[in-house]
Amino acid sequence: MSDTDGVRRRRFLKATGGVATAGVLAGCAGGDGESTPPEALGSDTDSEGETDDESEETDSAPDDDLTTLRLINASANTLDPVATVLSTESEKVVQMYDGLVGKPHGGAGITNLIAESVDVSDDGTVYTFTLREDVVAHNGAEIDANAVVYSWERLAGSSNSTSDYVLLDDLGVAHETDDEGNYVPGSLGVEATGDYTVKVTLSSPYYAGLDIMADASFVIVPEGIVGDIDGYEGEISYDQFTTEPVGTGPFEFENWSPDNEASVTAFDGYYGEAPTIDRVHWQVMADPNAQFNHAMNRNVDVFPVPNAQYDAEKVSVEETDDIGREIGTYGPLQNDETADYLRIAGLSTAFMLFNTNNVIEPARKAVAYVMNHEQLSSNAYKGRLTAGYHMTPVSLWPGGPEAAEEHARENYPYGYDTSDIEAARSLMEEAGYSQDDPYEFEIINTPGSTNDLISQELRDQLSAAHIDLQINTAEFSTLLDREFAGNRDSGLGSWGMSWADPMNVLALLYPPNTQTTNNEGVESAPLVGLNWTGTDASERAREAWQTMQNNKRDTEEDRQIRADAIRKLEEANWEDCALINYGYPSNERFSYDWVDMPLFGELGALSKYADVEIDTDAQPT
Repeated sequence: MSDTDGVRRRRFLKATGGVATAGVLAGCAGGDGESTPPEALGSDTDSEGETDDESEETDSAPDDDLTTLRLINASANTLDPVATVLSTESEKVVQMYDGLVGKPHGGAGITNLIAESVDVSDDGTVYTFTLREDVVAHNGAEIDANAVVYSWERLAGSSNSTSDYVLLDDLGVAHETDDEGNYVPGSLGVEATGDYTVKVTLSSPYYAGLDIMADASFVIVPEGIVGDIDGYEGEISYDQFTTEPVGTGPFEFENWSPDNEASVTAFDGYYGEAPTIDRVHWQVMADPNAQFNHAMNRNVDVFPVPNAQYDAEKVSVEETDDIGREIGTYGPLQNDETADYLRIAGLSTAFMLFNTNNVIEPARKAVAYVMNHEQLSSNAYKGRLTAGYHMTPVSLWPGGPEAAEEHARENYPYGYDTSDIEAARSLMEEAGYSQDDPYEFEIINTPGSTNDLISQELRDQLSAAHIDLQINTAEFSTLLDREFAGNRDSGLGSWGMSWADPMNVLALLYPPNTQTTNNEGVESAPLVGLNWTGTDASERAREAWQTMQNNKRDTEEDRQIRADAIRKLEEANWEDCALINYGYPSNERFSYDWVDMPLFGELGALSKYADVEIDTDAQPT
């Protein structure tokens, strides 16, 4: 998706190590340098190298009679749905697994999948699902209410789960904890009340409950398939499950070589409408230039266009629909073809993050003064990012985009649509720094031309404000290890949202989620390594977050309370500059005209491919 290190999705980590997510990166938060637009459905960690070398083409040779959708992305680490943290992993998971409900084309609407119907209690705390009775998994196992209980218990209690907090905290399913605050196995408020009925009890009502249940981590697997939770021995080993998964979706596992390729094939026993294609194949390449060269040789059907190759003049928008999707063409490409083009403002946000223990407040504010968000959008991103000032995407801001612009224009403390180097210099001089004695800190990102351009521009501007900015790069996993150990001063990052609720991204600004160590100095498990605590502003942020958590009903009163809390939390972050948001990347798709793909919505990176159509006579072989 971006030319940095993979969109971190919100379903990120339970970090005892430093494994990244979901999505954008891959929705997750804070430690990646993702700073370019999501360039194509299926691209994850885009470290836009400057080499022109083509990667070795190692596409497997499928049966000529199979209609195959050919895609390209970077590597993945697991295919276990409760363990996925990268968007490259989630893209495959949603093909092989179904949940009770879902968003097959990444839009706002929720579709019943394994659930035939759902009833919500008047107080909004009890969801009663009636399941279809014709669902079987890829291994032939029947999917019933016990399979749902098992699947969600794995999400809550498996040592392999990286998304337990999404179920227990974000959604807030009722459960018990021990004296240390850990989940007590078997206490989850998910109960089989009949062979095909399941009751889910929340600790408090949440208007976005079904949206969260549509997330890819909530998919259903056969009961007892692996024994990584209490009470189940497991039908297969965990290693086998994560590399040869057994799901319930329209496609079943065929092949996976993490550094080479992956593929799935249409599942003949699928309960829903049969897929219109026989196979999906992903070629694994990390280098965006290699990906692009591969696409220019017509080896894939859908592909990314990295910033280095992108030309905004080649975009021709023929239609903008009622939800803001821009539909048209892009071309000519380097191979003289014209691609079909789709763009929509995604639910993701891009920012510069700081470890506030390592970078002093005047230096953080100096960065805010010199950073021109609009110029960054047009120059570094070539218009593929909408400039912004809030962590909350403008489509989710209380009152909408116009209200977001008005709030930022009237209240942003560091200058709207401008770069104020003089104010930054005065601030650093008041802090005791000068041209002869500059302040030093490091920005570290994954390799990428957009990251480099932004960092170099900041370095040049900050040098006039008595700041010596050191620029370094690291691979994604190394970068995250450093961040969550408290050893990353600053970096460029992005967060891809999994459902349309500001709390999904504002969790990054809840101070307890930012601490790399707890009060006893023990390593913690942050969402982003800001260490933002101990200030008046961080305390206001904590209170605002808790106010949102305590008012999650779908009522006008609660909406107004949440709206006020959103503004307070964003303004608290402005005061301390723990994160500096600079915009919202677009979701884009480039595809050849022999493939017909349904339009995706604002969460499009998680689309299913079951109803893709391909003109095999036109598709190169």
